[in-house]
Amino acid sequence: MTTLPPEPEPIPTPPPSSYQRVKAAYDRITEVDRPDVWITLRPLEDALVDAKAVDERLRAGADLPLAGTLVAVADVIDVAGLPTAGEDVCCVGATSVSRLTAAGAVVVGKTNCDPFGSDLEDTHSPYGAVSAALNTARVSGSASSGAAVAVALGLVDLAVCVDDAGAGRVPASLNGIVGMRPTPGLVPKTGVVASRDSVALFARSLTLGQRALGLMTGPDGVDPLAHDWPADVRLGAGDRPRVAIPGSETLTCLSLQSRSAFLGAVSALRASGAVVETVEVAALLSVGELIHDDGFLADRQRVAEAGMLALRMLSEYDALVLPTVADHPEVAEALSDPGGVAARLERFTAFVNLLGLAAVTVPSSPSDLGPYGVSVVVRPFDDQVAIDLAAVLTDEQADFPYPAPGADLVVFGAHLRGQPLNEQLVAAGARFTGPVQTGEGYRMLLLPTEPPQPGVVPVSGSGEHTMLSGERWRLSPAALGAFAAALPEPFVLGRIRLENGETPLAVLCDQAATATATELTRYQCWRAYLRFVSTAGPRDLGRPA
Repeated sequence: MTTLPPEPEPIPTPPPSSYQRVKAAYDRITEVDRPDVWITLRPLEDALVDAKAVDERLRAGADLPLAGTLVAVADVIDVAGLPTAGEDVCCVGATSVSRLTAAGAVVVGKTNCDPFGSDLEDTHSPYGAVSAALNTARVSGSASSGAAVAVALGLVDLAVCVDDAGAGRVPASLNGIVGMRPTPGLVPKTGVVASRDSVALFARSLTLGQRALGLMTGPDGVDPLAHDWPADVRLGAGDRPRVAIPGSETLTCLSLQSRSAFLGAVSALRASGAVVETVEVAALLSVGELIHDDGFLADRQRVAEAGMLALRMLSEYDALVLPTVADHPEVAEALSDPGGVAARLERFTAFVNLLGLAAVTVPSSPSDLGPYGVSVVVRPFDDQVAIDLAAVLTDEQADFPYPAPGADLVVFGAHLRGQPLNEQLVAAGARFTGPVQTGEGYRMLLLPTEPPQPGVVPVSGSGEHTMLSGERWRLSPAALGAFAAALPEPFVLGRIRLENGETPLAVLCDQAATATATELTRYQCWRAYLRFVSTAGPRDLGRPA
């Protein structure tokens, strides 16, 4: 009998080059025929020149995390070589845009936008109304709608916009895409005109938006209000985050479709392990009504009081989850009652702007309903918590946290997930990044602590040793310092060698404390020892060290 050789592995198809993606995008732009989306579409030849330069930089070995990514920009944001809001051609692009192009992105053009950034229902732009991507009889959602529709139609991957009154989230909801509003000041507003609030981003996926925001973030030395992450920034909320949602009385204004989308998202969060509780949000929502009020400046005390209420509420929870919009108005209705439609659209979003909070909107709608989104609202600088909860709804897994600062810490015992001291890491805003295994040459011993914990030490001389399993967590610099300062004896922080050669910090043990400890090395991980104890009892736990 002849044995056939195994079929060869298929050769992976390389991803399309930036040059190929630009050509395909312009074909798509012609195919969908939506001139209402664009104010200035770059000539194909100009975009191809930029794309070819990106491909050449890649071949030369440049690190371009956004190579092949296509970007649209709302018309109130500067792009080098293009006019802004009907004014002169800009020589220098906005910081937010320039950072994306430096990472390999190619700008396709400027999108339709209310030059004052205040036309939430987006039917009064001087360049004409922009209708929704999937239903041209309905509004697209806000002053940044051209940018959102460009992403929703698959013309670009990302769009840089502004987020006044929810302009970076409402159109995301109504067009079935991701909308990200970072904490104000993280992304510099240099090169942004007529924006009272912050730069925001539309994206075709949450992970792509997170990667782009990471590149856009940080002071640029020009915007005096731009700032970096605080040293104690939270990088995660743990396996059982506490989530607040509005009560049923707040949801009575929702359409059947929006209510279905919201309740489906709540069910998904519960299924993921989140602890969901109902709270009263009427006071927060009402403050958003001030955003277009002529007496806004005179009513600063009301805003300040609402801000204190929001922060007090969010101090008890990791996030507030809300429907992004109540319903999806038709263009005809918006033309006849623009104020009423705008008020409906911004009901669940405007307070976020006035109170300086961060938020992420993601699609959450059954396939047989129109596009509706759900918003995750968090305290300033808790952006990664919002992204993590939003990822539950999009079924995505971020490969890195948004905040830049952080140090890795490996734990082996009672700080593991599900163990008695894990809450110390969760309370510090630490982020679980995965299991790890040490290289050869480590011992694990049972210490007489409460709760019981293992002591991990490197081998000194001869004796039993092996590779040990643990977990890697990432903490902000301040959180790591506080964690180290609170470690009781005999535990210390020290470098450990992993099987892949990395040497992160780890919770180790003073060698002197192990002189009479019980040897647990043969179990190779703390959980294996605990399983043995639960099934076999405390007999034969190990050998004295």
